[in-house]
Parts: sequence; C-alpha cells; structure tokens
Amino acid sequence: MSLLSGRGIWGWRGRWFRSLLPRTAVLDVHYFPDDRSLAILLAGGDIATLQLEGADGGVGPVEVVGSVDSGVKAACWSPDDEQLVLVTGEDNLVCMTRNFDLVHEEPLRQEDFGEDKFINVGWGSKSTQFHGSLGKAAARQPVASSSSSSAISQSHPTDDALPVITFRGDCAYFAISSLDPYSLSAPTARRQIRIYSRDASAGFTPKLSSTTEEMPGLEGAISWRPSGNLLSGLVRYGYEGGGAGKEGKWDVAMIERNGLRHGGFELREGRETWRDGKVRGMKWNVDSEVLAVWVERPEGDVVQLWTMKNYHYYLKQEIYSNEAGEERFNGMVWHPEDAFTIYIIGQASIQARTYVWDTYCSRQAMPQDSATVAVIDGSRLLLTPFRTQNTPPPMSSYQISLSRQPTNVAFSHNSDSLAVLLHDGSVQVWDLNTRLPGPKGSRLRGGGKVSEPALRWEGRIEAECGVVKQVCMDDEGRVAVLASAKEGSGGMIIRLEEGKEVGKFEMDEEAERVVWDATIKWAVLDRQGSLLQLPNLEPVATLCPQPQTLAVSHESSLIFALSPLGKLLAASTSTPTETLAVSSGVTSFVLSPDFLIYTTSAHHSHYAPLPVLQRMAAGDDVAAFKMDWETRRVERGSILVSACPSEMSLVMQMPRGNLETVYPRALVLAVVRREVLSGNYRSAFTICRKHRLDLNILHDLDPEGFMARLADFVKQVPEVDYLNLFISAMSFPEDKVNRICDALRLQLESGDIVKYVDTILTAHVCKQPADYESGLRLLLQLQADHPAVVEDAIKYIIFLSNVDELYDVALGMYDFQLVLMIAQYSQKDPKEYLPFLRELRALDKYEQRFRIDDQLERRGSALRNLSEAGPSRWNDASSYMARYELFEDGFRLYADDEEKLPVVHDLYGDYLYDRREFTESALSYSLANQPKKALKAYEKAHAWRELFALALEQQIPEEALKEMCERVSDHLASRGRPIEASRILVEYGQDVDGAVDTLCRGGEFSEALRLISLHKRSDLIESLVHPGLDEAQDTLTEIFDEMDGQLDKEVKRLNELRRIRLEDPDTFFLVDNEPDLEGVDVATNATTAVTNFTRYTVAPTVFSQTTKMTGQTNKTKHKPSRKRAAGRKGTVDEYDYLLMSIGRLIARVDEKSNDSLPLLPDHRESARMLQGLILAFRKKLGDALTDAWKDREAILDEAAESGGLIFGGDAGKFAEVRAAVRPEMKVWKGLGVLARS
Repeated sequence: MSLLSGRGIWGWRGRWFRSLLPRTAVLDVHYFPDDRSLAILLAGGDIATLQLEGADGGVGPVEVVGSVDSGVKAACWSPDDEQLVLVTGEDNLVCMTRNFDLVHEEPLRQEDFGEDKFINVGWGSKSTQFHGSLGKAAARQPVASSSSSSAISQSHPTDDALPVITFRGDCAYFAISSLDPYSLSAPTARRQIRIYSRDASAGFTPKLSSTTEEMPGLEGAISWRPSGNLLSGLVRYGYEGGGAGKEGKWDVAMIERNGLRHGGFELREGRETWRDGKVRGMKWNVDSEVLAVWVERPEGDVVQLWTMKNYHYYLKQEIYSNEAGEERFNGMVWHPEDAFTIYIIGQASIQARTYVWDTYCSRQAMPQDSATVAVIDGSRLLLTPFRTQNTPPPMSSYQISLSRQPTNVAFSHNSDSLAVLLHDGSVQVWDLNTRLPGPKGSRLRGGGKVSEPALRWEGRIEAECGVVKQVCMDDEGRVAVLASAKEGSGGMIIRLEEGKEVGKFEMDEEAERVVWDATIKWAVLDRQGSLLQLPNLEPVATLCPQPQTLAVSHESSLIFALSPLGKLLAASTSTPTETLAVSSGVTSFVLSPDFLIYTTSAHHSHYAPLPVLQRMAAGDDVAAFKMDWETRRVERGSILVSACPSEMSLVMQMPRGNLETVYPRALVLAVVRREVLSGNYRSAFTICRKHRLDLNILHDLDPEGFMARLADFVKQVPEVDYLNLFISAMSFPEDKVNRICDALRLQLESGDIVKYVDTILTAHVCKQPADYESGLRLLLQLQADHPAVVEDAIKYIIFLSNVDELYDVALGMYDFQLVLMIAQYSQKDPKEYLPFLRELRALDKYEQRFRIDDQLERRGSALRNLSEAGPSRWNDASSYMARYELFEDGFRLYADDEEKLPVVHDLYGDYLYDRREFTESALSYSLANQPKKALKAYEKAHAWRELFALALEQQIPEEALKEMCERVSDHLASRGRPIEASRILVEYGQDVDGAVDTLCRGGEFSEALRLISLHKRSDLIESLVHPGLDEAQDTLTEIFDEMDGQLDKEVKRLNELRRIRLEDPDTFFLVDNEPDLEGVDVATNATTAVTNFTRYTVAPTVFSQTTKMTGQTNKTKHKPSRKRAAGRKGTVDEYDYLLMSIGRLIARVDEKSNDSLPLLPDHRESARMLQGLILAFRKKLGDALTDAWKDREAILDEAAESGGLIFGGDAGKFAEVRAAVRPEMKVWKGLGVLARS
C-alpha cells in the first residue's frame, strides 16, 4: 500500500475531549451534503445547525434547535444521515430523526442480554459427558474458585470513561461501548458493548439485540466493519483487572453481532506504550478493506493502517504526528466515497492522504529474473522469489527486518537489489543475492538458503524536504525519492547515490509518481496525468490523473497506467504520440518482456503482445486479427501479482488471499518460439513436453531451419523415447509428416542403428500411410546382422501397429519366417494361422502367391501371379479378371498376346455394356472383333452414323437394315431429332413419305419442303404438309388463348388489390392493430387453409403422393421456393406475387413466339391470323406490365413505412423484392410480308 498523495491544510485549531468535557466543548460536527449544512452537538447538550450557504450566499448564523439538559456524552449519525443516536449525561440512550424529533429513549444499562440471547442446553460440556460413577460424583461437587477466576474485570486507568457509538454500514444495527460499574458502591467498572437493531416496521426504534461476553481488558475504541460481518474492539492484557496471559500486549478483537469474539490481531506496541499510552480510536474505511488504528504513544501519536489477507492482518502504513511538526492528533476520519483517502486532524493542521495498492515486484531481464515480490508487514519486509517457490501468505521465503516502518519499496531493473524508503526519510539499498536454479532444471538443487540479503548502503533525507512517499531505482543502482511539501502543494525529488545526496529538484506542484526509463531517464507524473522529463519538465506523454498502478516496459519503451475507473492506458516514451486506450474495466496488470497481461471485471485475463501495442501507440494501422489477443478465464476477483518470463509463469492472488501459479499458453509459446528460432531445440522440446504443447511447433515455426538443423536436433535430443514422442506427434499435412520421418530416419541410419532401431521403426510406422513393409525389412536386416535386438524390435513394432495389419503385410512379403515371428510375438492363436500356412507350403510358387494376394485382397498382384503361372491358368485368370474388374491390369499383362488380348477387350466391352456406357462398349467390341455386339451397342448409344457404317461394312440383309432404320428413326424423332431421323429414312431406307411425315411431326416444314422438291413429290404437300401446319398453328393458338385468360384474371385481381389498399390499408400492409391475447392458443398446422394464388396459373393440378406427408414437413421442404407465396389473400404479399407472375409470362410468350416462326411462311391465311394473334397479345401483355409496375415503388415505400409483417417479417426477403427489376419483352415482328398483306 503506497501513498499516492499527501496534502496539508493549516489553520484549524481544536482540542480532543477528555473524560470531563466542558459544556461548551464540541462533541460532534456532521455535514449534510444535500442542503450544505452542519449539525453541531456540544457536550453541554446544545444542538445547533449552521447553513454554509445562506440566502445571501454566505455562511448563515448558528441556530440552536434544541438541548439535552443532562448533557451529551457521545453522539453518532447513521451512515444514511437519517438518525442520530445519543448517550446523555444520565446514561440514557436517545434516538432522534434528522430534524431532531425524538424517536426513542431508554436507559443505556440493562440487565437483559437482548433479543438474541443464547439457549444453552449444555451439549459438549463436562456435565453431559460420560465419566463413569466416580466422574459423575466428581462433577456434582462444587468447584473451588481460584484467585484468577474470582478476579474482577475493570477498566484501565487511561480509559476516558466516555461511551462510543458505531453504526453498521447498512444502518440496520449500531453498537455502544460503555463503562458499566459493578454496583453503586463499588469503585471499579468494566467496559461492555451492547448491540442494537433498528426495526424499520416500528419507525426504526432501537431494540437491544445482544451484549458482548465478558472480556477483561476491553477498552472503549470500537468500529463496525461496513460490510457488517465483524465489530472491531480493543482488549488490553496484563494489568490488574485486564486480560490475562499476554502481559504487555494489546489485541484488536473481532466481535460478531451475537456478542462473541471471533479472531483478531495483536498490536505491535512497546511496553511503555502499553503501560502509559492508549488507543484513541479505530475506523474502517468505506469498503471494509483497511482498518485505521489511532495509537497515542508517550512520544507522539501514530495512525496505523491494517489490512487482512488469508486471515492475517498486515500493518501496511504508519502516519506519525511529528511528520507534520505536531505532538498529537485531534481526530481522524475516512472519506465517505473514496475508499483509500483518510483525513487526519492535527493540533494545527488537517492532513488529507490518498493511498493506492501497489505490488512491489522485481522485473529483471531473462535469465536473471527471480520474480521476487516484497510485502510490507510492520517493520518486516516479506520476500518470496516466485521463480523458485510459491510460499503461501502470510508466510514468505525470507524476511528483512528493518528498524522502522517502511513507506515504499522499489526494485532495480538491472540487478538483484531493492531500495526501501522508511517513514523518517531513511533510504536503504539491499542486495538480495537470490539463488536461481541451474540451467538443467527449474528447481533449486540441494540445500542452502533461498537468498542471503545484505545491506549495501543507507542514506537519509533531510526532514525539511517534506513527507516522503515514493522511491525509485535506475539501472545503475541510483535512487530517487519523491516527497510532498508539508505546506502548500509543492513537491521535491531527491537523488541519492551510495547513501549521499547527489541532486535535488523542486517542483511548484505536487507530483504523483517518479519513474525511470532507459529512453527518457528520470521523469515525474504530475497531478494532471502528464509525464514530464527531468530536469526541464518537458512533456513526454499524457496518461491519467492519480493512476492506481504505473509501470514502464523497458523492452518496448511504453508506459502503462491504470486509472481509478479501471481504464488501462499506454503511451510511448520514445516518440510523442497520443495516449492509447488499451482496455476498460481492468482490475490489475503486469508486464513481461513480450506481453502486457491484464485482468478485467469480466473475470478474464488478456495477453496483449507488446510489439503490437507499440505499433498501435505509434499510430500505425494494425490488422484486426493481430488485435485478437489470447484470453483466459480466471477466478472471480483474481488479481495479478507477478510474471516470471524464465518460468513462463503467472502468479495470481485470489480474493481469499491465497496464491496460484499458472502457465498461460501465450507466455509458454513466446519462450518456445524464441528457443526454436535460436536453435535451442532441447529447451523447446522439454518445455513443450512439460506443458503439453503440440510438438509440431518445433517444425512449423521454421520448417526450413528445422530440416537444415536436423542433425543438431538429434544431437540435442538424443533420447530414444523423446525422439519417438516427437515423431509420433507429427500431424497433417501428410507430405510434412513423411518428409520429417524420412529425413530423421536417414539421419539415424547413418549413426548407431542398433541404438535407434525403435526410432527408425517409429518413423516407418508413423508415415501416412504407414510403411509397414519397410519396417519389416529392417527387422529382416537386423536378424541377419544384429539378432540380439530383433526380439525387442518385433515387440516394439507390434506395440506401435495394428497387429492384424502387420501380419497381413508380413504375409504379403511371402516370407513365412517373418510371418511366424509376427504371429508368435503378437500372441495370436496358432489355430488361426498354422493351418493356412501349411496349406500354402504345399502349393507351387505362383499358386502360393496368388492365394496370399487373394487372401489379402491384393487383386492386381493376384492376377499377375496367375498370369505368370502359365497358359494352364488362363481360364482362371480371365474369370478372376472379370469378377474383380481388373481390365487395366489385364491390358497391361496381355498387351503382347494376340490371342488373349481380344478376349480381354470382349470382357471389358461386356463390363461397359452393363454400365450403359454403350459407345465405349461398342469400341471395345470392335477391338475384340465382335461386330454383332458392336452393332447392338451402337444402336443403344444412338450413334447412328457409326451404326450404319458398320452395318454396311458387315453387309447385313436388306430386311434387317430396314427394320434397323425404322427403330433408329423412331427413337431419334421421339427425342427431338427429326432431321437426323429423316436422313436415316431417306438415305438407308429410301422412304421419302416416312421422312416427310417425320419432319412435319417435328415442326421442320422447311426441311420437309426441301425433300419434296428434291424427290419431286409435290403430292405430299397437300397430304402431309398442310395438315401438319394446321395442327401446329391450332396448338399455338390454344396456348396464347390460355395465356390471355390468365393475364385477364391477374389484371382484374390487381385492380381489386388497389381498391383494398385504398379502403383498408392496415389489412393490405399486414398491420396488426390488436394486442396479443394471453392464454389464447394459436391454430395448429394440422389443417391448411385454401389459397387462391394457384388460380392464376395455367399448370394443371396433379394429385401427388407427397400429400401423405405432414403439413410441417412439406412446408419445411418447400419453404425457400414458396415463401413469398405464403402471405394472406388481399395483402401486399399477393400483390407482389401477381407482379412476378405477369413477369414470368414474358419468358413464355417469347419462347412460343419464336416457335411460331417456322409456321408462318406457308399457308398464308392461317399464318396471318396466327401472327396477328401473337402481336395483339404481346401488345396487351406489354400494356398490362406497364400498368402493373407503375405504382410498385410507391406501394413498397408505404409497406416499409407501415411497419407491417410483410413477407413474414423477413427483412432480407423485403430487400430482395425491392431490388427486383421490371422484366422487358424482346422485340418480335413476325414476318413483314404477312403484315403488309
């Protein structure tokens, strides 16, 4: 805990109140911020108010509003300023409202314990335990009272006999400590604390809740912790009537609301202070984190600031009265909102001191970083080097005992030393001499001390320099001390070297911090948040006023500050730039050489790379992906303590106070990257193994460098197990895995192959796919050269592999000895393989291999062995080839065999024919000299040119040729190829009539007239052409009539929708003006309402089996295509559907208009009528389209403004509709000669 600012206000005078207060003494002054007034209570009982801003703008007169006749001994206002509690001179408890109306009055001292009195049934006491008959008799006998138990508790002579009142933070309870006499005649008295509850239902009338248990030595100072769990009191031991057993000691006792004591801590005061001094008061700050204890010592007063972590109370700071040049304090009070601001009233001054939490941690460069953290606890400095051990607080690795209370601590950035600033201006520099681990381990080896601190030098600052508050060290061990002036707002920086003052710099304004950076050297942070370089006070950067934490990154020349509102700021000390806001809601941060690490109120830790922050602070553009920093969840309320780069560790403190060491992935990866790029593969490997990182990173960080330094890698990591682990961890892509396995295998094979046999086998097995055969060949080589290692090698490769796959590979190598070795060491059942092996041994070579390949489903190799077995196995080979479709292997094996190759082609043709690949099948049949099969395949493929060429070549009979012509022409005509069908009938069947009829049925009238003219068959015009023309024109006329009817319906419905839009716009635009009714069920989709949208389509409706599906399934299946048609009738959805339907007519009209062109040149009367019909409908459609789209934009604008549920509320669909473009018809003029006639 460090002093952030200390200011003095001079000129106020007053006295502290003794046991006999004069009636004019001011007992309590309370400020009301809402009306800017003061309530003043005098010991004589007068209650007065003072308006700080009167009607004329000045201070109003003092107005006495009431008086208590018997006087007032103690008074306290509730934290909400709504109730005043008094203890009168007659020892009555009085409660008043803010307007000084009496709420309640009762005698302070009562015999009753309170409403929360305990009910004790004796469980656990001796009287309820079994002791036998003798023990029961002994329990019934009266216990002789000892002198210690019969002693009377009484107050200390220094007790002022005044009651003390304290409220709980939520105002629900208050407590009164009073001095109660034993009887009217007894001269002795003792302290008693009574706890009262405020009943809101009874107008906040106080009721006695409980009374504390008897505590000998209890004194008057009490303070209720605002959080409400404990009440702090004071117990003095060792005097007559006081607490027994701890002579010369004081305890701050923690008392629960039920009056029972619950823990506490001991004040560290000397015997003289214990005898003659006293504790004038105690006060918790507003967030219940710091307890201020005001101790009156014979030589002067002191205010101690205590905090608690892990159930231990630390003495963090001491404020002495002689620092302000005074002997005593007159009062102290915490700021009601700023938790760490305390006001101390002296005899002639008022001090305002603001503190912040500061973590004293060393930040040496790697590898000398020890991550030592110093904690102040009274005159002791508790130190723990977290690089070597995590000692749970309140313990520590070692301690430095100081002569006085330290105020501030600073570590050197360049050496293992620290500077300690004491409250009297003394400065001590200590060499810590921390013992660090060796290069081969992360732990200390052997015995010895963790550290042997030694005092290097000690100096002192003159008292006239002011109140010292901070110390800072540079890289050469020089020290700078920041002090605040005792009067005014100035400050001073004093520089020390080897205990002597070497420089002094005075400032007109008080400085917040002094910092040192390698770039700017010494600098100060003023109260406005500007960083000023000394000695010229040149601005370097702008941060924030009164930062809670300030840290300098010497690696990146960045300075970081955490504002009181939790905003983390950064600025560059090398180049003048604007302040960079890193994050908000930050609770703590630390620096490492590579990262800024901070925690947020969202309970996450973030790891920001310093190079990226440096670029951002310089104003460079940084890609978004580089700002996606790693994030890790942390326990709620965790704060950062220290980062140790050498150990890649981060120490965090939990809310309870215990410490946890974690190894964030970002810190670990940074070290691994540094080690890999520098070629320290062993260090990188052990780090990855320890922290379970993917070992692929050793290669992927620098693939070319790793492959070039592979020999160094093997030399640095010679352990077989480590190499096996590395190889087995390699993953995709496959070419990377295979490349590493082959390179590492070659490297190892060039050395001691016996030593690295397991690693070489691992390299074979881990390839993708695994190269089992090469591994087994290595076993055969070892059996010949090094038979002693074969057994272990076989066991190892069986361990790595699937034993069944390994057995199959060994079998496929045709080495029965190897097969037996694998089978025996894999513990396979002999019944599974011995019969098969015996059967194989009885066969000849190629038959044996064929059986093995067929067993292993290696079909190509099996066919090759059959082919090598001789001509006697040709039938088996052809059957095997056809069964497993091994035609490519057959072409390769029998390419030079003129007798067997056609058979292979024939088999391949059958295979293709069955797969309906008729063209390729026909070619294969031709190569196999199978013309009949080829003709059949060509006919199936509709390759009529090749078919008739082959048919004429084979000279098939004329009748067969005509039948073939009829079949092929009918098939082509049915598939829209009438011209080709007519050519077949004319050229190969000499059937002109059939050819003309085929052309007329296919609409190819021009080609039909050409054939008629060519063959001089004009009689066919009347018999075939004209009837065909009439039929085609009638069909087109019907189609256009249907489209005309559809257009009329849609135009009529569009006019109806326009009328609905004007008469009922809410319905048209789907505006729901009725609120949703609760408790009303929505209709299910079990039945579907009939829609009228389909009545505009021409397509016929066909009953489908899909109607058997549920409505929900069908709706889901067709949702994308039918979504726009899902709106209700009479809405803008239907309007848009009709527009799109009219647009779709255009494409159909253009298609049918082009289909009519071949019909127009002939039969002119009918052609002129058809062309007129088409032109008239096209004009009508164009006019309808123009009319339909003229007000579309206005309607869609109104739909958007209405807020209706258009298109199901789908904004994307509505945007798609808005972007639709009006369709346009192509130009179609028909035949001009028909138009002219």
